[in-house]
Amino acid sequence: MKNLFRNCIYQGKNLYRDKSFLFWTLMYPLIMAIFFYTAFNGIMNVELENINIGIKDENPIGFILEEIEFLNVHKISEDEITEKLENEEIEGFVENDLSLLVKKSGMNQTIIKEVLDQIKQMGELKVPIERFDFNINYVSGRNQKADVVIIIFYSLIAMVSAYGIFPGITTVSLIQANLTNVGKRINVAPLRKNEFLLAGVIVALILNLLSNALLLIFIKYVLKIDLFTQMKYSAIFIIIGNLFGVALGIFIGASNKQNENVKALLGVMITLFLSALSGMMSPNIKILIDEKAPIINRLNPIGIITNNLYRINLLENTQNVSEGVFILSIYCLVLISISYVFLRRKTYDSI
Repeated sequence: MKNLFRNCIYQGKNLYRDKSFLFWTLMYPLIMAIFFYTAFNGIMNVELENINIGIKDENPIGFILEEIEFLNVHKISEDEITEKLENEEIEGFVENDLSLLVKKSGMNQTIIKEVLDQIKQMGELKVPIERFDFNINYVSGRNQKADVVIIIFYSLIAMVSAYGIFPGITTVSLIQANLTNVGKRINVAPLRKNEFLLAGVIVALILNLLSNALLLIFIKYVLKIDLFTQMKYSAIFIIIGNLFGVALGIFIGASNKQNENVKALLGVMITLFLSALSGMMSPNIKILIDEKAPIINRLNPIGIITNNLYRINLLENTQNVSEGVFILSIYCLVLISISYVFLRRKTYDSI
């Protein structure tokens, strides 16, 4: 136990002196979070205000639309409809039969249509119109919060959870005499490599979890995005995602003779590719894959984490939690077992 503790301290210090580790696990996730927030902030924080719509004087629901605070109702003639839509003076024109004319699709047009649908439903149900509040926020409500843009942030968290890959690679490199000077010393010293490797896994998990925590704090308190409603289940997937990342890093480190930089680059490519499939680059990619080949993201480890974070926190669905945990656990077990075989067979003619 004393040796394990000493090895943990040594490897912890070694990792935090590694500039590439600090960049990929601490700086890069924050940069990506800022980039996504900047790119999608306008979509995520839409406010209902001053939506200009056109109607005719004799529109039967004109008096209802005028009571809705976020709608600016303009009474226009038949001849002005096309011109005002083209000039974007109005977002949409409501016909007397409640059909909607628009020039383009967008959030404001969706909101207008939502209002008209509500009015139609009330008419069919014969509900008195004065009992309904049309000023409710159709965008920031719970159902609207489950926007596909949120997938990008869950995918980012899943990718960063898998960044245990970098300390995993470093840990294995430290015990390989053909790659590092430290590896040469360790191989000629009376040091148990199993203990050293175990210490590396522990340190990698702890440090990467700390970097995950930093990212989550940054998203919640700096970017003001609240992604989690079920912390217990979310924490399970983040922790097992970290374990998967470390296992993958050990596998990459043990399976070939490339130097540490090449292995780190390989790790970046793998995590980016898996993250792109899970929707980090564009939610449309994930939607397309889920429609055409759903098995891909059912087996994609980062897709599993992303999907479960989304289901758990926004859809409040925990039915597939055990399946996701089981698949990720199998991945970890297989990767570590194969890595052990690679490391066990490794011998050197000379050092």
